[in-house]
Amino acid sequence: MFQQGQREMKLSKFRKRYKALMLDVDGTLIPNKKDGVPSEKVIKAVTKANKILHVGVATSRPYFILNHILDRLNLSGPSIINGGSQIIDTKSQKSLWEKTIENKDFFAISQIFKDINISFFVHDDGKDVADLTVYKPKKLFNLVAKHLSSETADYAIDKISHIPTIVIHKVSSWQNGKYDIIINHVYATKQHGILQFAKLLGINTHEIIGVGDGYNDMPLLMACGLKVAMGNAVDGLKAIADYIAPTVDEDGVADVIRKFVLN
Repeated sequence: MFQQGQREMKLSKFRKRYKALMLDVDGTLIPNKKDGVPSEKVIKAVTKANKILHVGVATSRPYFILNHILDRLNLSGPSIINGGSQIIDTKSQKSLWEKTIENKDFFAISQIFKDINISFFVHDDGKDVADLTVYKPKKLFNLVAKHLSSETADYAIDKISHIPTIVIHKVSSWQNGKYDIIINHVYATKQHGILQFAKLLGINTHEIIGVGDGYNDMPLLMACGLKVAMGNAVDGLKAIADYIAPTVDEDGVADVIRKFVLN
């Protein structure tokens, strides 16, 4: 009882009027699968939150595999997509800010991955490009190698980690037990996205609630005033969180909205 009282006292300082709520998608808004959608409970909670503050998503997904989720949520704020390399107006899909991978880095990574026999595709200007034999970068938001074993992913990361102008994230794949590598410009993380998001809205980052579950959400939470890890989050994210919500299967986002937005 005493420990519970201490925890409530600690959380009480976070119960204030925030101005924005930024939600990771996979493992946070929805279970970790490509065609997942938010539960009805989460949709209803987000709908209520939309009337009080700016609500957006911060995700590694490009828009074209995100729109079926956004259509259900009718979000009120801009959204961070492509792992932090682009901010869009959620309603119009207009690009508000972007930071793309440099061409020289693309060609360097291509050669390294070819040498170690790892295939990948790119998110370029709103579409996936898998056939890279004649590809010429246009707006290269990120490179993605999917469904790798943990060992292969670590090996690939080690081979390209010397490139100073990129950032690499290893995230859980939609295939159980597999991992994806997502490569962005070094100044295109969810943290950089949050900084630009706050600037666009004219608010401070400490007025933002950030919610996530994976290691690639570490920059998101570090940039926000209230750091929330899902109950299914990795231990490293839970370690820096101000609050640990129920799991995605338990509608943890709805709990966060009830506790910190609607109260």
